[in-house]
Parts: sequence; structure tokens; C-alpha cells
Amino acid sequence: MRAPTGPVCARCPVALGASCCEVKDDERLATVTRADVARIAEHTGLSTRRFVVEEGLTEEEAADYEARRPLYRDYFRRSPVRWTLAVRAGACVFHEKGRGCGLPADVRPVACRLYPFERWPDGSWSVQVTRYGDLAEARAGGSACLAVEEAERMEDVLAAFGTTRETVEGLGVQLAQETREHGRG
Repeated sequence: MRAPTGPVCARCPVALGASCCEVKDDERLATVTRADVARIAEHTGLSTRRFVVEEGLTEEEAADYEARRPLYRDYFRRSPVRWTLAVRAGACVFHEKGRGCGLPADVRPVACRLYPFERWPDGSWSVQVTRYGDLAEARAGGSACLAVEEAERMEDVLAAFGTTRETVEGLGVQLAQETREHGRG
């Protein structure tokens, strides 16, 4: 397979019509922690009201969220309120059309840096997006990730994001730690 050129997140809107930072009306962006919010506020000088949305969940929804996403265990310890990045004009407030995220990598929420990789309840790592296996189907179906659609194996996805399994696992550890701290308040 010939390696595609250019950053995958900049190519995604061209190939698929949208990026993961652009959402439909009923979709939410990344779940953020207090540590994420502090990093972003310090870097941008923005008040949290400008980039965070609070989503109230039922106790059952919060428990289900944590059960399906082990890196978020204890996120809802204090209350069933999920913090997400705000959407403006159908995209993340930090999304720059044609370029991707406007935040430096070390300032971005850990969930964004970890995307599209996710640790499953059984402890295994995979990708968290619907895989169509075909770019035409991905364009038609939505909710796709170009790196996943172009990949033949997990190493291809890792390479597309310029990362390694070790880095992904390290981000997972960081997210789990920040999640526990978030839950403590």
C-alpha cells in the first residue's frame, strides 16, 4: 500500500467530508477532565465557559459510560455531569478548517491526543471508530476515521498518527489518572 501524504487530520475533511472535530447536532465532542481544562485555560487565557459544555447524565447513563470506557472509571464520582469541548458552527471551538486542532499537542485534551485509540473493558487496545473498510462507504456512512479506513493493520493506524503503542498506552495511563483526579474534584 502506498503511504498517503500529509497529516491525516488535515486530509480527513477532503477525503471524507468532515473530521472527528466536526460533529452532527446529536453528537458530542471529547470528554474533558479538570486537568485538560486547566491546561487549555492557561494556554489560551479563555474562561472555561468559552470552551466547555456540561452535559447532565442520569446515574445509570454515567455508570454505563464508565463501564464501557475503563479509562473514565471514577469520572462521575462526584456527580453525573460530563464535561465536553464546546461546539461552534458544527465543530470544536479549537478546530481550524483544513488544518485540524489549533491547540498545541501538549495542550490538547488527553482524549483528543489518544483518539482514535481506546482501551476496552477487557484491557485490549483498538480503535474506537466505526470501520467501513472502504473509503466510499466511509464517505457515505459518516463517523469514519481516514487513518482507520486507509489502514490494513493497527501499525498502519499508529504510523498515520505518528505514534507508537507505548505512547498510546502512556496516554491511557495519563487519562486514567486525570479521570480519577477529576472525580475527586
